[in-house]
Amino acid sequence: MASASKEEVIGKLNVRVLRGNNLIIADPLTHTSDPYVVLQYGAQKVKTSVQKKNPNPVWNEVLQLSVTNPTKPVHLEVFDEDKFTADDSMGVADINITDIYDAAKLDLSHATNGTRIKTIYPVGVNYLGGESHVQWKDGKVVQDLILKLKKVDSGLIVVQLEWVHVPGVKL
Repeated sequence: MASASKEEVIGKLNVRVLRGNNLIIADPLTHTSDPYVVLQYGAQKVKTSVQKKNPNPVWNEVLQLSVTNPTKPVHLEVFDEDKFTADDSMGVADINITDIYDAAKLDLSHATNGTRIKTIYPVGVNYLGGESHVQWKDGKVVQDLILKLKKVDSGLIVVQLEWVHVPGVKL
């Protein structure tokens, strides 16, 4: 029996950070930015590589987080790497994982590849910059998201979530 202080891992979330678009210029002297993405979920923190001098970076990197509570969002923040001062924030977004978690609980063994399970529309309370689809793709539950960064004038981050089942855990 798991102790009450340690939260049980109910699944893993692979977050493929694909690219950024129209990110702000964080270094006014060089008129450029050196962006990287940090994902935080509870005490876990993972980050992408730095893309030098690029307001439209392509990362295509997979970061994995252990999920303990599907109602807790993943916090995403884009930073500009600075050599001599603290790195500057280039915007934030929260990723709601409830939709992909709910889809992961379904029996999709008979679903055809590309089956759309749910569509989430951009509304004022979420960070979506376009429709998001949860779908069954290549035997996995995935969700494509375009995230509109907050606390800045411009910027989008494109990610793909993939739910990874943990052996022995029933959702």
